[in-house]
Amino acid sequence: MITRFVSVALLSLLTATAGAQPKIGYAEKKFDLGTIYRGEVIEHTLTLKNTGTELLSLGSIDASCGCTGTIASNKEIRPGETGTLAITFNSRNFSGTVHKTVTINSNAANEPRVVIEFTANVIDEILTTPAHFWFKDAEIGRKTRLILTVKNNGKEPLRLTGWHSQLTGLVLTLPSSPIEPGKAAELYADFTPDKTVPILSDGVFVATSNLRQLELFLPVYGNVREFKFE
Repeated sequence: MITRFVSVALLSLLTATAGAQPKIGYAEKKFDLGTIYRGEVIEHTLTLKNTGTELLSLGSIDASCGCTGTIASNKEIRPGETGTLAITFNSRNFSGTVHKTVTINSNAANEPRVVIEFTANVIDEILTTPAHFWFKDAEIGRKTRLILTVKNNGKEPLRLTGWHSQLTGLVLTLPSSPIEPGKAAELYADFTPDKTVPILSDGVFVATSNLRQLELFLPVYGNVREFKFE
């Protein structure tokens, strides 16, 4: 009779212990940051709740990219209480559709590894067409001119205020007037090389008045050969 009583008591204790667990709850596992300009840093805050009966401890919080940062309001959440997780995304090095993840590790019995997904559409306030200069078969001592279109997708007039490059023989002519929002202007690049270059891989930096993109980098590709008389 005593043995049976002990067994029943032990079973009751194990059942109660099994039910006393931390559990993680959240309002969303996916969210969209919408359309943002390249260079913007956007923050989104998630609410996490401990829906269990024991202390919820957050472990490592891992982002899929160095562009994404996370800050938890607290690493331990008591039963029935909530905490927040701030997720920041730096769009500086992106363009177009972006998909990133943040993984929350914890001691939650229901979901010890939660993967949060977010998307964004990153657009350039300054759009260049083409996106680079291509001097194919440029010749020593002869000037080659290329034209690049610069469009202002921002909300303020855009001024191109200067440029610099280490490529000898390259000269840029910038638009003399501000580029109004939604409008475009032409940028001229004149290249007069002084030596042969089998593979040209360089670039030019253009200073702008856009506070989110103070400098525009334009790659320069192509090759330089000896001048040939036709």
